[in-house]
Order: sequence, then structure tokens, then C-alpha cells
Amino acid sequence: MEDKNLNTQNQPFSQGQPNQQQYTQPAKAVVYDTMPMKNNNMAIAGLVVGIFSLLICWIPFWNLLLSIAGIVCSAIGLSRKQKSGMAIGGLVASIIALLISIFIIALYVIALSIG
Repeated sequence: MEDKNLNTQNQPFSQGQPNQQQYTQPAKAVVYDTMPMKNNNMAIAGLVVGIFSLLICWIPFWNLLLSIAGIVCSAIGLSRKQKSGMAIGGLVASIIALLISIFIIALYVIALSIG
């Protein structure tokens, strides 16, 4: 013969005991991630300097300095744990600007030696 208490233990409400409390699970707190994302400032600087050196690629010696600075900033940005497309874009833009500036410097040297 079964005991009535054993039969109603797993039920949330028992008709035999009107004062029995119902147990519910507490509401879970929602926690949002409020930590700001860390910017890769060197990658941003490399991209800006690389684009700027592409824009002024017709100035021979300043562009050489800017493109080297862009390569250095982008390389530092790539070496960080957060690898970003901005660092790669800055590196590519700076390398293209360096190649153009070497070509422009070679043209100026040839033009000065002939003239």
C-alpha cells in the first residue's frame, strides 16, 4: 500500500494539502557585456598614413618617409593580438606608396642627371 505523501511529492500542487507552497525557480539576471572593444590604434594610424602617402605619392622624399612610417605602424598593428583588416590595408597601401615613391625618386634622379 502506497503512502499518499509519496504519491504527491513530485506534483507542484497537491489537492490534499491546501497550504502547501509552490516552489518556482528564481528569474535569472541578464548581464550584458559592457566592456568597450579595444581599438588597434596602430593599425588605424598605419591605414591613415598609408592612404595619405598614396595621395601625395608625387612628392618624392616626403612620400618615402610617410610610406615607411605607414609600414612600421601597420606592422606594429599586425603584431598585436587583435589582427584587423585595417592593419593589412595600411600595410598594403604603404607598400604600394613606397614602390611608387622609389619609382618617382628614380625618375627625378634620371631627370636631374640628364638635364
